[in-house]
Amino acid sequence: MEFFDCNVCFGAMMVPPPRIAENVQALIEEMDFCGIKEGLVRHAAQRDDSPVVGNELLSEEVRGFGRLHGTWAILPHQTGELGSPEEFMEGMKAHNIRALWAFPAEHKYLMTRTALGPLYDLIIERHIPLFISITESCGGISGWYLIEQILSESSDLTLVVTDHGSWGQDRFFRPLMEKYENLYLDTSRYELDGGIKAFCDKYGPDRLLFGTGFPEMNMGGALLTLAQADITTREREAIAAGNLKRLLGRVRL
Repeated sequence: MEFFDCNVCFGAMMVPPPRIAENVQALIEEMDFCGIKEGLVRHAAQRDDSPVVGNELLSEEVRGFGRLHGTWAILPHQTGELGSPEEFMEGMKAHNIRALWAFPAEHKYLMTRTALGPLYDLIIERHIPLFISITESCGGISGWYLIEQILSESSDLTLVVTDHGSWGQDRFFRPLMEKYENLYLDTSRYELDGGIKAFCDKYGPDRLLFGTGFPEMNMGGALLTLAQADITTREREAIAAGNLKRLLGRVRL
């Protein structure tokens, strides 16, 4: 079965976990060892330094590696660090960037339309998925409350929430899944016994994306969880790679 990791990072980290991939070659070796064909990747500097530095590093590092699909991190356009929203989009097109990440806690901005409205409009118009970890916070709110605030202002935004924990957060996210049809989850920490099956039985498999959370999490855990889930082959293949390919295929740069 083909696996396409939606949540994987390389590069030297400020507070590194025990095992990291300091460069692209090390990441590919890790993916090969685990049997992961493709990755939607980010550079540690995009979070730990800044998008200004990290986006450029990411694009340079993945150039020429067809298995690795780069992502960029966002900032509010008012400070001018990444140019206007239109200029930012032109840069994405030049580097074939088809997904974005937000790190509002580390980079000190709000995920509101006041701060990001013009960028949100372009992201929505072009069907670009925006990734955010459930561990993020901004403006005094965090977790699923932050996710609900983002979607309540921009319900057409394709938002992928990662790292939602192994203890089962369905009571938080199921109401949001039912209200916001463009909300997706990664599977990196969806280790709840029977969780993936229960989700597929209720909502189908189309809004789950395989992710490992590497290097904070070992790639093998997410692989085993999905491989052993009591779901159909079609559901497993959709989660493992098909859903992410469909999302990226919709992007118009």
